[in-house]
Amino acid sequence: MKTKFISAILFSLLFTFSVNAEIIVDDFESNAMGWNECAFESNNGTAVIDKGVLTITSKGENKAMGTLLTVLSGVSTKVGRNTFFETHCYAPIDISSDFKITSNVLIDKIGEDRLVGFVFNYRDSGNFYCISFNDERVMFMRYENNEIVGTIEQGVKWQKSKKAQQQWILKYESNELAFSVNGVEFIRVRYMPLLYTGVGFYTFGKQKLEVSEMTYEQ
Repeated sequence: MKTKFISAILFSLLFTFSVNAEIIVDDFESNAMGWNECAFESNNGTAVIDKGVLTITSKGENKAMGTLLTVLSGVSTKVGRNTFFETHCYAPIDISSDFKITSNVLIDKIGEDRLVGFVFNYRDSGNFYCISFNDERVMFMRYENNEIVGTIEQGVKWQKSKKAQQQWILKYESNELAFSVNGVEFIRVRYMPLLYTGVGFYTFGKQKLEVSEMTYEQ
């Protein structure tokens, strides 16, 4: 009788948790979350929502033209420069409580000079946290007034690849942040307080990132 009573309590607690858990999906069929789109060609890149996909594109140096000019002039020449571009919205979550954000993404190319990343704790364009990676490392970076004031780095070795389909998960639990790619945790961060609900994505170099869906769970 006692065992049945305890089981009933556990079932009730689990049922209450499942009812109270909140899941919000952004399928990018519209800009309901208020992403800062930039459809015109800027000096750095673009961010556009179209046909259920958020596409972020940044520019990189023109290596073919740089090589040609180097050969012709005999002097090492670069045409253009790698640029950083980001877009963000303000997430429908309570950042003082545990949460999980899942993003389904398609990366144009994973390479040394082509970074992609997830932005969070975003206040404005110069103050935020981000987790970025290329084919050799994953980095947590803390920006204050457009300056990197802290980093945590984890070495990885992925094959250079084109059209890489991935699922990113940022999880906040018991005051710890964990970032996973395709179910594998790559970096864990402690003692980083969260103050702002801004989240987003960025690209660096000649890169394109497509996001087809985001899920917020709390």
